[in-house]
Amino acid sequence: MATKEVVTRVWIEEGCIVCDACEAACPEVFQVTEDSCIIRPAAMAAEFNKPLTGSIRDAAEECPVDVIKFETMMAEVSDEAPTAADPPAEPASAKVPAAVPAKPKPAAAAKKADKPAAKSAAAALTDDETDPAIAALLRAAATRGGNAGILRSGDIDSDEWRRTAAAQLPPDARQAKLVEAAKKASKDPDAGRRTVAGGAALAVGWVAFGTGLGVSIGPAFGRFMMPNVLEEPDPRIRIGPKKRYLEMAVGEVNEDYKPQGIWMIRLDDRIAALNIICTHLGCIPNWLPNDKKYKCPCHGSGYTFDGINFEGPTPRPLERFKILEEGGIVVVDKSKKYQHELGQWDQKDSFLPV
Repeated sequence: MATKEVVTRVWIEEGCIVCDACEAACPEVFQVTEDSCIIRPAAMAAEFNKPLTGSIRDAAEECPVDVIKFETMMAEVSDEAPTAADPPAEPASAKVPAAVPAKPKPAAAAKKADKPAAKSAAAALTDDETDPAIAALLRAAATRGGNAGILRSGDIDSDEWRRTAAAQLPPDARQAKLVEAAKKASKDPDAGRRTVAGGAALAVGWVAFGTGLGVSIGPAFGRFMMPNVLEEPDPRIRIGPKKRYLEMAVGEVNEDYKPQGIWMIRLDDRIAALNIICTHLGCIPNWLPNDKKYKCPCHGSGYTFDGINFEGPTPRPLERFKILEEGGIVVVDKSKKYQHELGQWDQKDSFLPV
């Protein structure tokens, strides 16, 4: 037993130009129809393809658009019955395109195959003593491939895929079957009536489906279509009585509202609301009370307690929110921001005086 590479699966990718080259090289596997090329159902089995390895490889090489693909595996093959992956050697003067996989030589033919080949191709086609493989090669070379060659051989059923269920066919054969069914339907005089009846039944089905769907998901769909404006968060945040922040020491930072994006800070004569977003790339710094600074963990930017940048790659100070007092309660409006580099920190509503 010898270990050789054999084909276990073959398929046709998109882009076939229906040129008959693959069918001429391996009619057991490929079938060319009027407008497509398909893999025969029998060729879906690995054991069927293994003896045809050589012919399948030839078909792939002959394909002008390179759409024939196959998978291989290493398998043990009997030395007495070589597969088509290892065809018998031929004289250089007698090489022709491969069409049918080589079969084992009969004993009498094997003895005469050692004699010099001196007969013409025409004589080889009629000589009973000629090697069957050589005869098949010469016949394929003398006859155009495709269905004509298959029907002439008389040992392959060209309509096998038509009698096979679509679910058991490879994708290319299923497509060919659908095309053929469409052509038959267009020539059927009753096709119009059946189409109308089928369309009416389909319409009734869709109406019933739509009614059930509307009953089941109608309320949810209605809620989905409603505007969400009222559910947007209010940019105005009430952060407690003003007295609470007046009791803070100068330089102290209140982080109670950091989850809402606010740091409350106490200055000499005012309180302010800082935006916690780093002005470098949008990270959130940490307040380090022992160092009296904000430190960004992403790229090392640093800010003093009042928001002024002094280290790292940040290009400008932190921003401040609008702050006001309503009935003794401090309110921060995040929709309005003030920037130090624009001279806005001294504007009204950028701080609360104390």
